[in-house]
Amino acid sequence: MLTGCGSNDFRTDGMEEVRVSESDGTLSFQTGEVVTFDALEAIRVFKNMLRKADKLPGVVNIVGPEYDIEIRFEDRETDRYYLWLNDDPKSVSSLYDAEDTNIGYRLPADVTEELIDLLEADD
Repeated sequence: MLTGCGSNDFRTDGMEEVRVSESDGTLSFQTGEVVTFDALEAIRVFKNMLRKADKLPGVVNIVGPEYDIEIRFEDRETDRYYLWLNDDPKSVSSLYDAEDTNIGYRLPADVTEELIDLLEADD
């Protein structure tokens, strides 16, 4: 079952853990210095990220991401995303599915704030 807010079809059911690494600025996943989040509260933050992501219109040209995110599910499937966080409320934080980087998704300010708090707390 896929769940979403109508502007995307990102899977959120059965999330078991989220692995995050700082990107090297390319569209390839980093395997060094990975932080794993598996606590329920952390999983909730990433579920909100996916549920509230709003599709950006048109084809998007992107520059290297800040974070590489890999979500692992109970059924052993994985989804991968690229994340850009912007703490300036006038700018957009964004998310891209690693399988289709031509489509971008905007993240609302409350989700951006939650993600920044979560990722900075783990530094």
